[in-house]
Amino acid sequence: MRVILNPKHAEHVPPGEMEGGAVIPSYEAPGRFEVIRAALEAAGGFRFEEPPKPSEECVTAIHHAAYIAYLREASAEAKRARDPAAKQLWPTVFPFGPNPRATGTRALRGQFCFDTYTPILPGTFASALGGASAAARAADLIADGAERNVYVLTRPPGHHAEHDRCGGYCYFNNAAVAAERLAKCGPVAVLDLDVHHGNGTQHIFYSRADVLTVSVHGDPAGLYPFFSGFADETGTGAGLGANANFPLLPGTGVKEYRPALAAAVEAVRRFKPAFLVFAFGADAHESDPIGGFTLPTKFFAEMGTAVREIGLPTVIVQEGGYNLTTLGACVTEGLKAIDAN
Repeated sequence: MRVILNPKHAEHVPPGEMEGGAVIPSYEAPGRFEVIRAALEAAGGFRFEEPPKPSEECVTAIHHAAYIAYLREASAEAKRARDPAAKQLWPTVFPFGPNPRATGTRALRGQFCFDTYTPILPGTFASALGGASAAARAADLIADGAERNVYVLTRPPGHHAEHDRCGGYCYFNNAAVAAERLAKCGPVAVLDLDVHHGNGTQHIFYSRADVLTVSVHGDPAGLYPFFSGFADETGTGAGLGANANFPLLPGTGVKEYRPALAAAVEAVRRFKPAFLVFAFGADAHESDPIGGFTLPTKFFAEMGTAVREIGLPTVIVQEGGYNLTTLGACVTEGLKAIDAN
């Protein structure tokens, strides 16, 4: 399988994240990328390459111009700062009231972000753009018929990023970039099996009839992102019926997950897409520190088999997965199953 790497991933190194009023070590760290790559190299059968020079062109169809400019300029601001504390731009106040306006730089941090897990750092823009460019390259390979399956190895992840807001460690929505590119050639389904609902991908395509978004994830009543991912969210306008959510309770294991996965796959098949984007999170693993499910490593091969049996040209985009001792094995199990003959 061809693997497109984000060459800039290591430029984004979060020093921590805000949780309960304290700064704790960030789960979204460069080691995630490295353990996956090492596991794939050890397994064999993967061909690694970097995309062409990253370009903003790949994100302009997905993200608002003002948001792209904010990420670029905020990263530059962090880079110019002399005080180490000023190299981390955190939102502290979020929009409120009927007609909120943001004009100052501190206000913009809250306007363009929806949580306290997602700081802007000196290398954030370059790193996020590198991931989006890798996703665009993978989609082009699939659209051209050069490959049947292509995996995008990147961090930070992307599926929480909305048109104009970052959050959940995500800045540019890599899965949406791939789907938008493929949609020029035919209808696309996005299947998201990260344990956290892909609110950004849903938000971006919610009124679109040509892109189906399907997600199996933890119940947002108790799991991030809390405000979306409910079963009654089915799309709007032209996109009514083109969104399907399968929320599952904390502690979900194989017995509970299998029927939800089968239902998600059936929803994809009914849509009759020409292409598939698989948002691959490994944080449903039993040992993940921020997941809450109890799936064993070997079950990720079953996930991969389900994706393969859909029978579509597929872009696989790395999303979550935060236990560095099991992450590489989970991803390898899934990818090997997808690419099996």
